[in-house]
Amino acid sequence: MEYVSFEGLRLDGRRANETRRVRHAFGVDDRADGSARFEMGNTIAQATVEGPKERRMGPPEEGESERCRVEATYASSAFSAEGVRAARKTDRRAKEHSSVLTEALQNAVMGDLMPRCAVHVTVNVLCDDGGARAASVNAATLALIDAGVPMRDILSAVTVGYLDGETLVDLNKTEERGRGPELLTCAMLGEAAADYESREIVGEQLDRGKTTADVFDSMHDLALAGTRVVGEYMRRAAVERTRGLASSRALEKF
Repeated sequence: MEYVSFEGLRLDGRRANETRRVRHAFGVDDRADGSARFEMGNTIAQATVEGPKERRMGPPEEGESERCRVEATYASSAFSAEGVRAARKTDRRAKEHSSVLTEALQNAVMGDLMPRCAVHVTVNVLCDDGGARAASVNAATLALIDAGVPMRDILSAVTVGYLDGETLVDLNKTEERGRGPELLTCAMLGEAAADYESREIVGEQLDRGKTTADVFDSMHDLALAGTRVVGEYMRRAAVERTRGLASSRALEKF
């Protein structure tokens, strides 16, 4: 299958460095302390947050930290993918990504401001058309913002693949089935729009085969550019959400 045409267009009409259209929604679950839905193309991930809540701690052990502890669970709905078995909580890949997601969110949350507390994040993929793991990171970030959990910065993620000698950002399901090398990158947005060296990468995972150093560098650079695009969208969404809450609460006060 030809994944990139002679004109440089992918199967869905995007260029190699173009991400899919992203959308979001806050407050999608009234029962949770915070919740959000994030869409990347046709991929939909929904996240809920419980906490921060005081965690039960016995006598402190030597070296034990009192920083807020973040735990994340990742799973896919049975109807999320067509023609293949959807990932469940017991699947190896789901457990593996739960660990990656937990570590990334732990680095993003300002745990020192919430000592002896715990935050639990649950992410469920409702539709998987590629990039589900990246969408889960973005949904979890917005859900934490909705819950009022203090964060060091906006955490965003994209996947990058290498097919037909081209480096492609934000893979869809057809491109994922090409079985080329795939890189998941989670990075803090940072302040400087173009200074990638100052960005803090909190998680990076390479799947499906080995690559040369040059190919990996091109995937890494494109991933940072992709997380920048998605992260700036998420920052605008967070600012609009904060302004909306401030406005509604001011009106309620009077």
